[in-house]
Amino acid sequence: MKRFLCLSGVVLGLLFFPSCRPDCPKDNVEYSDLFENIADNMIVPRYAQFQSDLLALQVDLNAFDASDVQTLISLQEQFKATYLSWQSVSAFEFGPAAEYSALLRINCNSFPANPSTIEENIQAGTYNLDFPSNYQAKGLPAFDYLLFHSHQNELLLELSNASRIAYMQDCLADMQGRIGEVVNAWDSYRSTFVGSEEKDQSSSLSLLFNCFLSDYEQIKRNKFALPAGFATNFGIPLDADTSMVEGHYSKMSFQLMDANLAALQNVYLGLGEDGVDGVGIFEKLKEYNAQSTVVDGDLAVAIQEQFTVCREAVNQYTNDLPFEILNNSSQIQETSNDLQKMVPMIKNDMRSYLSVTVTLTDADGD
Repeated sequence: MKRFLCLSGVVLGLLFFPSCRPDCPKDNVEYSDLFENIADNMIVPRYAQFQSDLLALQVDLNAFDASDVQTLISLQEQFKATYLSWQSVSAFEFGPAAEYSALLRINCNSFPANPSTIEENIQAGTYNLDFPSNYQAKGLPAFDYLLFHSHQNELLLELSNASRIAYMQDCLADMQGRIGEVVNAWDSYRSTFVGSEEKDQSSSLSLLFNCFLSDYEQIKRNKFALPAGFATNFGIPLDADTSMVEGHYSKMSFQLMDANLAALQNVYLGLGEDGVDGVGIFEKLKEYNAQSTVVDGDLAVAIQEQFTVCREAVNQYTNDLPFEILNNSSQIQETSNDLQKMVPMIKNDMRSYLSVTVTLTDADGD
């Protein structure tokens, strides 16, 4: 790997070259290799996998038989696989995914689900899933509610009602249409993404960084600190509300968080879906000889190590997140601190070296 050194001061000898300061620019760092690896080995195959999982969910939904509990179990298991698959694409809310006709995050995963609206839609039999009022009544959170909110026998009885199956079919078709559009659009958008050379707000580097940061903030705040009671809104502390967790009814909040963290970690490290370790943000920070202001030393390594810390923290629990929030507050606080520690590493240190602007708005005050 090339190292670029910035000269400062007076040359005192032939072998004396001072190392680069954190504020020393390196305009000769290129990003096309990063964009190519992320596009070809992460974004495109991850979208394809999510699309495939939605298709498998459709197959299981079509095969569901209210008189056969095994078909419910198969449907539930495929839903879990699909929800985990979603975590790998949630960070790519730019380009085709950010088009109004797609808006994948808000249409596929506006959690928590709103059971009242879901039930009203099913009872009415008429609804428009494009309406913002239905964002929390469709997508994966709607499946989470409809497939897990009660015991198996009660669910089988409920799902014997054709209107509930029809509603899930419509929610599924809505997601399939949107992901299909995004997958098709990436055929042409790929060249735009890879060929971007600027650092303005519409550049690939800015879009990638801001969506990476936004996705991490979603984990740190909305998936954890907010339901646990550690979040604020414009400086005002918010009470804990365990109903706000992702995957509330399926009790897979920790699994979803870890899958989300793993997906971001692989983008950071450049690890493709085929297992090949390519160029990631890690390598670019190394080219900058980036130094952390949060811990002493190498920023690239510090972020890598903090990902490990966060994933270990999330995976240490034996119960679901609502239970741990109510019964294990001190350990939950430590995990929240671990997740928070990463924020300035990304939002301040990484941003500074990449020379991009933070475009997301954050009411949490971090």
